Amino acid sequence: MNCVDQDFPVLYPLFLNLRDKPVLVLGAGVVAENKVRALLQAGAQVLVVAPTATDWLKELALAGRIQWKARPFAEADVRGTWLVVAATSNAVAQQRAAAAATEHRVFIVAVDDSAHSSAFGSAVVSRPPITVAISSSGATPALSRLLREIIEELLPSDDWIERARRLRAEWRRERVPMGDRFGRLVKEFTRHRE
Repeated sequence: MNCVDQDFPVLYPLFLNLRDKPVLVLGAGVVAENKVRALLQAGAQVLVVAPTATDWLKELALAGRIQWKARPFAEADVRGTWLVVAATSNAVAQQRAAAAATEHRVFIVAVDDSAHSSAFGSAVVSRPPITVAISSSGATPALSRLLREIIEELLPSDDWIERARRLRAEWRRERVPMGDRFGRLVKEFTRHRE
């Protein structure tokens, strides 16, 4: 049974390559820090717009790792960006950012403001090169986080990807049929976890 809540959209899952792409972050508090951290890990060129900022964001700006404009949001800030992250408690600014993003056809993640979001953040489990993202379409972020923590506990140790690669190479040499490999992989990791 497919139960769709009319207040929250059915999302199309997608992973974005933001390396060297300009991303606007509206707000410069603790929530914005978390978003900036993730964006920098993804290689984005981050512009933060907010009248004030946390010490950590100021340090990043002084070090040239991000650009910070110490002023209120202006609609022109959206121009040329690939993504907007609105992480401010200012409802009017969130609304204005959403309108500007829509006008410029740029996706916006409006933190804790699903009405103004065209994209939604997710709870992420990352064990490179594997990334698992969990979203509740903004309906229950805490549940998404709980599911992330459960998945993190269920995953095998950090060497599992290298082990899977070695097993794949071995099975290819032995000409193990593709249809048999998944079952063998499950048995191998189940045995390893015991």
